[in-house]
Amino acid sequence: MSRGGRPVFRAVERSKVYSSVADQILAGVRSGAFPAGDPLPAERVLAEQFEVGRGSVREAIRVLEHAGVLDVRVGSGTYVLGDGGSRESVLRARAAVAGEHSPLDLVVARASVEPACAEYAAQARNSNDLKVLQDLVRKQEEVLRKGEDPSTVDADFHLAVAAASHNSVLFSLERNLVDLMGEPMWSGLKGRSLGRENQSEHYLDHHRQILLAIERRDHRRARQLMTVHMSEIETGLLAELGSYPGDQAPADG
Repeated sequence: MSRGGRPVFRAVERSKVYSSVADQILAGVRSGAFPAGDPLPAERVLAEQFEVGRGSVREAIRVLEHAGVLDVRVGSGTYVLGDGGSRESVLRARAAVAGEHSPLDLVVARASVEPACAEYAAQARNSNDLKVLQDLVRKQEEVLRKGEDPSTVDADFHLAVAAASHNSVLFSLERNLVDLMGEPMWSGLKGRSLGRENQSEHYLDHHRQILLAIERRDHRRARQLMTVHMSEIETGLLAELGSYPGDQAPADG
């Protein structure tokens, strides 16, 4: 609901104060009630409208600033950034409010780490590494034949590629990334992406090709294939953003 071009806010529950404040500010940005380049009302005014303490408003603004939605200018005020209402910024903000990491930020990090893992795996792998990777590809094939969720075996394959690099730092980074892939927002978007026709089989074929390059010790090819794989995962996630629950700005009323 809006009045005079500005949203009319509702009081929020104390148990989730700052996240509710952040959600409502974000909704105002997305609806155009707070246009790009415009300042937000002062913290004091927002606190009165939300019926919360100024500390909760300040924390909500901090989260939205970190997500790239707002720009806090000392001595001037808090302004809406030009792309603050973009799908990427909204997803990052919602993830931050939920205490998670943006799926798009995660795939960017994976795209930085995993091609290197594949490249060095092709150089350093041993016979046991190959057996682990081959077994995981066969397991992924079996899971898909049964119509089951391939997420776990998919993640295990990527972790095994990192292990085959025999680089403890790369393996540690990949293990952390795999842990983050258990967060609900990533799981939800990736699950819907895998639900697209033949998408799971397509990713399995990528794994087969990456494995073949590692078997042949073709480190350049392994890196290139993993780079393509990460790019297509990102494309799949972006395709799902429009249907992501809560992605549409709430209607007034």
